[in-house]
Amino acid sequence: MQMDATEFRERQRQDWDTASKGWHDWQERMHRDTRPVSERLVELAGIKAGDRVLDVAAGLGEPSLTAAKVVGPGGSVVATDISKGMLDYGRERAAAAGVENIEFVESDAASLDFPEGSFDAAVSRWGIIFDPDGEGAAARVRGFLKEGGRFAISSWGPPDRVPMLGVPMRTVMTRLDVPPPPPGTPGPLSRPTPEAIGSILEGGGFSDVQVEELELDFEYDSPEEFTRFVREIAPPISNLMKSHPPEVQDETWAAITEAIQAHAGEDGKVRMKNLVLVAAGKA
Repeated sequence: MQMDATEFRERQRQDWDTASKGWHDWQERMHRDTRPVSERLVELAGIKAGDRVLDVAAGLGEPSLTAAKVVGPGGSVVATDISKGMLDYGRERAAAAGVENIEFVESDAASLDFPEGSFDAAVSRWGIIFDPDGEGAAARVRGFLKEGGRFAISSWGPPDRVPMLGVPMRTVMTRLDVPPPPPGTPGPLSRPTPEAIGSILEGGGFSDVQVEELELDFEYDSPEEFTRFVREIAPPISNLMKSHPPEVQDETWAAITEAIQAHAGEDGKVRMKNLVLVAAGKA
């Protein structure tokens, strides 16, 4: 699809700056539920003690913090993100954890600039999939890696396997008659198959690309808590309804609460399994 990449990235920056407080407020829950992905990305990237690691679109600092603990005091991590707000909270998390071997750098993936062969490995947890030129960004990362260095990334699966995102998006699009994003639009569900996520790495020149599936268990105290969570941390969903009057938006959020009732148990808690794809390739 045709898009102004500079304008698109600027909207992304604004969106994630706005959402950064929500991510901060929900950080303990999110870290608990998504820890397996951070740990697996670090494993797939082959990160070990003493390594220098690049994290692309690190957000609040994952998997940067996970990688920093693995590389130890003899290694280091450079955590990059388009959002200053996210990085500020990332620095706060690192300080609270007593982690001192992470450097935080504000930059989108396309603007990263490091000497050739600067890093032993790279990771990107639900990050590079938001770039309007994911393959180009991957190629850029490959240039920063030492020969044989590995880049591990993640994406969400298809909407029907990711109810955390699929249910709200389907509810908004149905209720407000919003068409799906044009093919090729970057976003959380833009690389939902092994072929789609693998193509980022293959298009970036990586070899020996492998893709795995992980399933995350998410739990919320109630449908209302789930909706509040999504409302505060997911700009791609909020953006679908932002052109509508406030009362229509409120009614749509209420419809999301009603729709997610299908995932609530007798105790009222919402439990759902969400599919994650993880991929890694060699420079």
